[in-house]
Amino acid sequence: MPVLVLGLNYKTAPVALLERLAVPPDLLEKALADLTGREHVTEAAVLSTCNRVEVYANVTRYHGGMADLRNFLAEWAGVPIEDIADRAYDHFDDRAAAHLFAVTSGLDSMVVGEREIAAQVKQAFADAERERSVGRLLQAMFRQALRVGRRVRAETGLERGASSMVEVALGAADRIVSGLGGRTVLLVGAGKMGQLAGLRLLGVAGRILVANRTRDRAERLAARVDGEVVDLDDLRTGLDAADVVLSCTGASTPVITREDAEAALPGRAGRPLVLLDIAVPRDVDPVCATLPGVTVLDVDAIRALTDTGATGELVARARAMVEDEARTFASWTRSVRVEPTIAALRARAEAVRVAETARLGSRLASLDDRQRAAVEALTRGIVSTLLHDPSVNLKRIADTRSGDPYAHALRELFDLPTPGQDPGASEAP
Repeated sequence: MPVLVLGLNYKTAPVALLERLAVPPDLLEKALADLTGREHVTEAAVLSTCNRVEVYANVTRYHGGMADLRNFLAEWAGVPIEDIADRAYDHFDDRAAAHLFAVTSGLDSMVVGEREIAAQVKQAFADAERERSVGRLLQAMFRQALRVGRRVRAETGLERGASSMVEVALGAADRIVSGLGGRTVLLVGAGKMGQLAGLRLLGVAGRILVANRTRDRAERLAARVDGEVVDLDDLRTGLDAADVVLSCTGASTPVITREDAEAALPGRAGRPLVLLDIAVPRDVDPVCATLPGVTVLDVDAIRALTDTGATGELVARARAMVEDEARTFASWTRSVRVEPTIAALRARAEAVRVAETARLGSRLASLDDRQRAAVEALTRGIVSTLLHDPSVNLKRIADTRSGDPYAHALRELFDLPTPGQDPGASEAP
C-alpha cells in the first residue's frame, strides 16, 4: 500500500502548463472519479492552487500506481506524458508525507511561511472526503498534515512577516499607479484571496468593488470591506471605474476578456489599468496586456517579484518538526501494513479452533452449558495467548523497520490469503 505524490509547482512548471493541469472546483468530482477508477489507485486527493497541482494517492503497487498518476496528469492537461515526466516531482511513503507536511506548513511556498496554503490543503482534503475518494491512509496523512501546520505556526512563528501572494501583487500595483490610496479597486472573486485583498485594502483604497459568481457571497465581502457589489455579468462597468483589478476565481476560462478590457478603455480617459491575475487557470486573457495603458501581472510575473520569505533558524526548526512528524507517520503506516496479516493469522487460528471444537462435538455432548462455556473460554484463551507474542513482535518490527518480509513469511507458512484493503482499525498518529 504505497502512498505516492506526483506534482508540478511554480519551481518546475510555467503558469501556462499549471493552468492546463489545474482542477477547478466544478471539475473536481470528475478528476477524483478518474483517479480512483484507475487500476492501481485505491485512494486519491488533488491539491490544485495557483502555485501547484499535486495528486496524492494510496496505490496497490508503486510502479503501476506511478504510471497511473502520470497518465492521469498527461491526459487531464492534454499534453504528451513526456511533458509531465520532465517537470514533475514525486515522493513515496514517508517522503510523500514529509512533502505534504512541508507544503501545509508553508515551507514549500513561493513566499516561505505564507498562510493561505494551509487553508487550501484543508479544502482539498474536505473535497476528497466529500467525494469519498480518500480512505484510512490518506485521511490519516492529511489530518496529520493539518496538525503539523498548526504546530509549526504555533512553535516557530514562521508566518510572521511573510508576505502573501496577494500582498506582493497589491504592492506591485501600488508602485505602478503611484499609490493605492484613494484608488478604486475591483475584486473579482470573493473567496479567500478576495477576502484577504479586501481586508488589506480596507481603509487604504478610496473605493472597493466586489464581483462574484454568487451575489450573496459578493454582498458579504462588500459588507466587510465597506465596498460595493458589481454584477459579474456587467464586469465592463467595474473595469471602467477601477484603477486596479485583482482577480482570483475558480473559473476554467478567462473571466476578463480582451473585449471586456477594450470596451472599458474609452471611458477611462487614459487612466492606467492594472490587472492582477493570481488565478490558475488564468482569469485574465493574456492578450489584454497588448492594450494601451493596460498592465497585466499574472502568477509568473508576481513570482518574479517575491522574495523567499523567512529563512535561517526558523526554517531549520520547522523542517526538523516536519521530519520528526514524517517519521511518526512512517512508523504508523508500517504498522498498518502488517495488520492484515495479523488479522488473517488470527482468523485462520479461530477457524481451526471452531472446526476442532465441532469435530469433537460428540465427545462434548455430555457437558452442561457451564462446562461448554468453560471449554469455549479455554480454547479461545489458548489461541489468544499463542498468537499474542507473534502479533506484538511483528508490530514492533514494523515500527522500526519494514515488517513486510516477516508478514510474507507468515502468509507462506500458514497459507494465509494475500491482504487487500486494511481490515483493522488502528489509530492514526
